[in-house]
Amino acid sequence: MALLTRARGMALAGVTALAVVLPVSPMAPAPAASAVPAPRVSIESGVLASAATGDRKKKTSRSARSFAVRSAKVMRTGNSLKGVPYRYGGSTPRGFDCSGFTSYVYRKVGVSLPHSATAQMRKAKRISRGQARKGDLVFFRSGSRAYHVGIYAGGNKVLHSPRPGGRVSTVNIWSRNVSFGRVLR
Repeated sequence: MALLTRARGMALAGVTALAVVLPVSPMAPAPAASAVPAPRVSIESGVLASAATGDRKKKTSRSARSFAVRSAKVMRTGNSLKGVPYRYGGSTPRGFDCSGFTSYVYRKVGVSLPHSATAQMRKAKRISRGQARKGDLVFFRSGSRAYHVGIYAGGNKVLHSPRPGGRVSTVNIWSRNVSFGRVLR
């Protein structure tokens, strides 16, 4: 009798297992929904779309990430040099003139710039004020020449080495006759 009971138990277990594996009849009630629905994810032309949450996240291009990283390093390097005195022809932390300061800072991120405001303006890709981002160059102009250069610090401010007797500092852009240039790509 014990053997028969064990056999019936195994048979019942087998039937139960079969009931789970067999397809459900269309007349059977729908199984209960799980508490957390599985999200469906699709990638469409560079945009990651999640159907479950409705979120859309735009992929950041490699060049945009590279610009952000390099411009942040430009700003860190420039800000670390605040207080260094102006020195005519200077391009070291012992003293900077305006173009010596920008060429030194950019050299730290792997960009070579000439030691002249006008030459830097010619090397840079001209951009509008609205396109300017922290780390871009600001050129103070007189006609087609640049008489001063600094690093755009955002919010209409420039980080620069000002004039004899001055020190590297951040100030408001004081002139309307400026142009902006980008050398970080």
